Amino acid sequence: MDVVLSPSRLPLLDEVSKPHILYRKCIYLSPRPNLESIHRKILKEEFRVLKHPPPRPSIQCITYANYLSYFWANNNNTQETLGIKKGSVNEWVRCHNNDLPYTEDITTSIKYHRNVTLKGYRALVYSGDHDSLVPFLGTQTWVRLLGYPIVDDWRAWHVDGQSAGFTIACGNNLTFATVKKPS
Repeated sequence: MDVVLSPSRLPLLDEVSKPHILYRKCIYLSPRPNLESIHRKILKEEFRVLKHPPPRPSIQCITYANYLSYFWANNNNTQETLGIKKGSVNEWVRCHNNDLPYTEDITTSIKYHRNVTLKGYRALVYSGDHDSLVPFLGTQTWVRLLGYPIVDDWRAWHVDGQSAGFTIACGNNLTFATVKKPS
């Protein structure tokens, strides 16, 4: 008889960063960032006052990039480059822990991916190889459920001569890739 533990019965998962199990679990150090102490070019280029700045994590935390993304996405130059019409977006805020006001839950996105790829759009689906929230095996399973033929079988992909993960190309312009933890 197999024993299956639910995530609530796995107390060790509380000790790690769920999006990347090899990184430490980070705790925000302050309730509000001290923008004067941050010496990042993108922060210095921001001209408007932001209403909902996120708490600042330690710079050693993997989530520090999420913190910087808030300032990048609200930068006037970024929004202009992305073609966002002035005044159409008040302030970009990163979504956290199911705080979106959805009234419906989509149990599968397979039909949406099939619809997009059958219309000729290219799609890249990727998963981190150390992500416990969205394990790559789950992503690989639903990609297979699309039933597309394999165009280019599993192979490593590289950055600067180092393996960065594995990829497979499927019919209808769909590519699936795993992304390795940076060393």
